[in-house]
Amino acid sequence: MTGRCLAALACLVSMIPQGARADRERLEDIVDIPVFTRGDDRVAGITLAPIEDGRLGEVGYGSAPCARALDEIADLGASWISLTPFGRMDDVTSVDIQHDFEIPVSDNEQMMRDTARLARDRGLRVALIPHIYVMSGGWRGRIEPDGPMGWRRWFDEYERFVLRFAKLAEEIGADLFSIGVEFKSSSNFRERDWRRIISKVRESFTGPLTYSANWDEVDEVAFWDALDLLGVNGFWPLAQKPGDGLDEMSARSKAVASELERLYARYGKPVLLTEFGVKSATDAAVAPWEWPEHCGELSYDEEYQARAYHALLSTLSQEPWFAGLFVWKYFSDPYDETQEAPAGFSPRGKSAESVLSCWLSAPSDCFSLDPLGPLQVYSSRSLSAR
Repeated sequence: MTGRCLAALACLVSMIPQGARADRERLEDIVDIPVFTRGDDRVAGITLAPIEDGRLGEVGYGSAPCARALDEIADLGASWISLTPFGRMDDVTSVDIQHDFEIPVSDNEQMMRDTARLARDRGLRVALIPHIYVMSGGWRGRIEPDGPMGWRRWFDEYERFVLRFAKLAEEIGADLFSIGVEFKSSSNFRERDWRRIISKVRESFTGPLTYSANWDEVDEVAFWDALDLLGVNGFWPLAQKPGDGLDEMSARSKAVASELERLYARYGKPVLLTEFGVKSATDAAVAPWEWPEHCGELSYDEEYQARAYHALLSTLSQEPWFAGLFVWKYFSDPYDETQEAPAGFSPRGKSAESVLSCWLSAPSDCFSLDPLGPLQVYSSRSLSAR
């Protein structure tokens, strides 16, 4: 295994670390703790989303605004970013994958090279997580080509797409690569195809690999054993009903932690949230996966978002198998107002950013504090100054 690849450096312990939940099940008498789950090795990450609309000027990856966004991310205490290039399909039955999104893919590749360099200059590590966008509005987790031949053509197309970015990840020295995002309709039923993809990607990229499973897909993925981390897009419903508050979301977060602990126990690999987010709107944690533009009128509520962040982060931070997370999301232009409504996912300039900054900078010290009171002192910058 190469030096860049995640290794299981054995840290043998004979008991669950002090401070973990009292009611958690003991995994083994001796637990191996992989390197990315210990102290500073945890992924303290933020998804840096691209802006490819040419009408807005040079505000995408690699631009001067992107450099300012990276400054902010580093100031928050983050140690990682993820870059998310998009390809596109016409609809969920299509077998064609276009590598261009809103700009030519060759331009996007150069912008990511520039962004990776800017990130390195700021001490940030880089994950590359290619996505597929379905232009008709369907979800990639429901992709369903027509019959076996349709699936064969789709996987051939996807192999070309993902290998393009695996090679780019190797070129820029990325620290992590995701082989796919939320392909729920095939991650169990097309195991042989996915193992072929993983094998091909490993020929091009020598770093650690993960897969970004949807939160309700993780138990179905048939190829976890072939990867280095168990990646989850963590949009669990932390609230069961409207009106649920911090106590209810904390209880649900503990249930989520138990589910993920069982996944770790089964595969012996650390769990990474390749995405985690909640909109800044009242009751957004009931269905956090819903895009703001699909939710009708939202009631702006940044304190609710902060409580949801507090509930999950304070719970998972105690777990020895937790490899960290990437928060969804900040944009390549920190001052952009076109990509997302105020009640959207980004915590930038909101109460949740204080919770996030605390976790990024001093996770062992912050969660005894109220997320909306004393925790404000951990904010890395004055929100009024933005």
